[in-house]
Order: sequence, then structure tokens, then C-alpha cells
Amino acid sequence: MGGSLLAVGVLAAACGSSSSSSTTTTTRAPSSSSSSSSATVRTGSVPGLGTVLVNSAGRTLYLFTTDKQSTPTCAGGCAVAWPALTTTGTPTAGPGVRASLLGTVQGADGTTQVTYNHWPLYTFAGDAAVGEPRGQGNLTDGGSWWVLDTAGSAVTHSASTSSSASVSGAKGSGGDGY
Repeated sequence: MGGSLLAVGVLAAACGSSSSSSTTTTTRAPSSSSSSSSATVRTGSVPGLGTVLVNSAGRTLYLFTTDKQSTPTCAGGCAVAWPALTTTGTPTAGPGVRASLLGTVQGADGTTQVTYNHWPLYTFAGDAAVGEPRGQGNLTDGGSWWVLDTAGSAVTHSASTSSSASVSGAKGSGGDGY
């Protein structure tokens, strides 16, 4: 366990070089998409956190409070530790996810980043398995990282120590930041 805490600390320290230059245009996703290269946002049950958003591979999704909804601020070293959920098509809403809350915004690196309730979405490189919330409550670069509930709000309490989780939906599609 000490090694994983060290890895999380090293990854969190990498966030010290973020940039706030990005375009803030947000678009809304339609309820269905025919694009085969779109990212899918699903729900997963994480003990201690409840039903939260995950990508198509079941990896926990996070918001970063410095993003102030719709403006991605995680770049450089931060983006290594917190890969953005990106897409080359229109994002798809999996079971339990409100399609009306899905959208996209241009990230600092020019990619199309998926948003939910205007929050740019990220995974955490320190999450070693499906449904892990090791990034929950991390403080970096003047902001906090929180998982999102299906309403698109930050879940701001700590998770239990259990790492078992279930994910709604099945097969993954491309563009999930991993």
C-alpha cells in the first residue's frame, strides 16, 4: 500500500504545471449518436460514494474544481496524472446517464474533451482498477478532484476503503483517455 500512496503523491505533484488557456465553447450532445469513435459515459456503483460516472472501461470519472465548469485547466504534467476523457465524435450516454447533460469543450491541447453538466471530465492514472476512486478529494493546483453523481454534481465525501464496484453497461469504445 505504501507504494501506491507514493505513486498517487507523485502523480498529484505532476499537476503543478497546469495551464488555463483553452476555448470555452460548450456544445450539447444529442441523446443518441451514430459515431463509432465516441466516448461513452456510464454509471458505476462505488462503495461509500454511491452511483457515479465512469467511462466505457469502467474507470471513475472526476471533475476538477478549478475548471469552473466548461473551462479545462488541467494540462502538461497535470494531464499525465489526470487524463481528459476525449472523443472524436459525439459522446454517448450509457444507462443512467442524462444525455442532456453531456457535451464537449476544446481542451488546452486542442482535443475535444467530454463534459457533463458543463464539467470537463477526467480519469485518474492512480486508479489501478475499475471503479477505484483513489483520486477522490485530491487537492492539486489550487483545486479539488471529485467524482460526479448522475445529476452532474460533485460527490464531496470520502469513499470507503473497499474497492469493489459494479459498472452499468458493457463493452467500451475508444476515446476514454486510456
